[in-house]
Amino acid sequence: MTNKLIEIEKMLCGNRVEEAYDTLQILLKQEPTNSQAWYLLGNLFRRHQMWGDAINAYNQAKLIEPDGPAAIAIEAIYDILRYRNTDLINP
Repeated sequence: MTNKLIEIEKMLCGNRVEEAYDTLQILLKQEPTNSQAWYLLGNLFRRHQMWGDAINAYNQAKLIEPDGPAAIAIEAIYDILRYRNTDLINP
């Protein structure tokens, strides 16, 4: 993992989300095939329940690195979106 990605992860852990997002955008313009950056962007979107944007970012990561963690993250989002609690549906 590059120093820039480590720095971005620290921003996310420190809840400096806007700064992390801006830095990721710059990095992805410079390195559009950086699967780890796409994955971090997906994590950022997922953290804010921006499911469609998260899936799109993870798909970019998955296209670049098919065996990476993005495929599992995509499935986790679909599990969240498919979840239904039938006990809370109108009786």
